[in-house]
Amino acid sequence: MMNETQPARLDGARHVSEELSPERCWELLRSEETGRVGFVHHGRVMILPVHYLVRDHAIYFRTAPSGFIGEPSARLQTSFQVDHTWPDRSEGWSVLVSGPSSHVLEEETIKELWGKVMPEPWAGGERTLFIRIQADLISGRHVHLS
Repeated sequence: MMNETQPARLDGARHVSEELSPERCWELLRSEETGRVGFVHHGRVMILPVHYLVRDHAIYFRTAPSGFIGEPSARLQTSFQVDHTWPDRSEGWSVLVSGPSSHVLEEETIKELWGKVMPEPWAGGERTLFIRIQADLISGRHVHLS
């Protein structure tokens, strides 16, 4: 008979899922360099890997001006996800940022971004357009054994 004051657990379900604070989410975002950007393009969900950096609570990455997210009319609602796992420890974390993306047009910001150490994009072609994802929502989870 199950105790009604305890949550139901499946046999072998020994994991704990902890919500991360926004501050911890930003720390974890700064600790990685590759993430996935998701958006809808002509009615189709697109999820693309990108190298990125964090500046002033926003995500920045480079793309081609003529690519899916680089189109001149692109002012997209986007989601951005980064995670890290330790399979041998049955542990991992994931951070999700959601908000509008836009082309970076401010000359001072562009100069600063070009001066940052950032891995070259893996995709071929010229990747000279910086995209900014402004974080309207940020959330994260850390899952580990109890």
